[in-house]
Amino acid sequence: MSSRWSAARPWLVFVGCCVLSLVGFGMVINTPGLYYAVLSHDLGVTRAQVALATTIMNGVGALTMLVAGRVMRRVDSRLLISGCVVVCSVVFFLGSYFTSLWQFYVAFVVLGVAYVIPVSLAPSVLLSNWFEEKVGMVMGIALGLSGIGGTIFNPIVSSWISDFGWRTSYRLTALVLSVCILPFSLLVLKFLPDASRGEYAYGHGRKATPAPVAASAGQTDSGTAAATTGDLEGMSAHDAYRTLTFVLLAVISVLLQFTSGLVQHVSGYEQTRGLSLTQGALVVSGIMLGAALGKASIGMALDRFKVELVLAAYSLVGLAGWLLMMLIASPGPATVFGFLAGLGQGVVLVAVPWLVRRCFGPRDYAEIFSGVQVAGTMALALSATVHGAVFDMAGTYLPSLLSAVVFFAIAALGMPAAYRLRPKKK
Repeated sequence: MSSRWSAARPWLVFVGCCVLSLVGFGMVINTPGLYYAVLSHDLGVTRAQVALATTIMNGVGALTMLVAGRVMRRVDSRLLISGCVVVCSVVFFLGSYFTSLWQFYVAFVVLGVAYVIPVSLAPSVLLSNWFEEKVGMVMGIALGLSGIGGTIFNPIVSSWISDFGWRTSYRLTALVLSVCILPFSLLVLKFLPDASRGEYAYGHGRKATPAPVAASAGQTDSGTAAATTGDLEGMSAHDAYRTLTFVLLAVISVLLQFTSGLVQHVSGYEQTRGLSLTQGALVVSGIMLGAALGKASIGMALDRFKVELVLAAYSLVGLAGWLLMMLIASPGPATVFGFLAGLGQGVVLVAVPWLVRRCFGPRDYAEIFSGVQVAGTMALALSATVHGAVFDMAGTYLPSLLSAVVFFAIAALGMPAAYRLRPKKK
């Protein structure tokens, strides 16, 4: 393998992770709420019943997360990620032919198993493996593109639904997922650098901390043999689970992911206040754009500035955005306030994985991060149905907006505390 190719490999992995976040997260996670109203009408069911499909998907995803970290270390990640993407595409394609609600529930069970590794886990794990330096920057940019994906695909998918119907929109979603992701997942997204082939993480040798997140049975091209040598620094997953920092991060993940689930209902919320579907989708796009910039900027800020201040600042901005969205109902300002709420989302997808690596080291990163994600993903699963049920019972989303304000206030206090209480290096 040429030295030029080896030097470029970490950045190719970075580009591949960007595509996973942009297209995978942008379409699989950020657009289901756009279908709630039309499916509710066509199937003759409540929004809570439709949203239950998303709850099922995320609930199954949380269970999948329990084993996803171990699976990634034992199966060639290129085949694993590609297989999961194919399954997701097939689910959306078949979904375009569904006529009953139970069919969506069954399909979203399968989707819940398939989306976790490529969308929720792979970007942060692969970037942690391939970068010893600039971890915050590459995580921030790559994970921030999930928000850009939402910004791009929310108006696109809403126009597909309005112009062609939800069935055609599902088919187009399947096509976009396959065409955009598979070339990268098949050719680029390798789990670990392989020193025997001259592959090293970016920054290797410039500082003492080893880069790859691996165990004694890491992957090479075949996914079966160890790719690195030497012991990895950091805390074992068993010990990390018993620390107060882990507990706090898990609680913060629960609160903020529960709030994230409300994003799926923002379009419907704005429609209840007199906005059109397109205007409501624009507010969601404001959230996604804010999330993209928030995730990208918080990663770089965490690498450069006082960690506690960065965490508190972004949490407070998110709190302000949700509060103002609750108080003011006008298309332009609502989009701006959605942007602020989105900025605060940076603490969910970037700060949490960054803190896990910073507090516990690379040794068992995949397992520890999966543990934190399990709690958050379960909260996200429940939130879609809970917020829908709140609307069905109260006729308004205001109680859900109020919960978002409270939860971001708690996060503003809890995130810095978790970092200050991190285990000391021995």
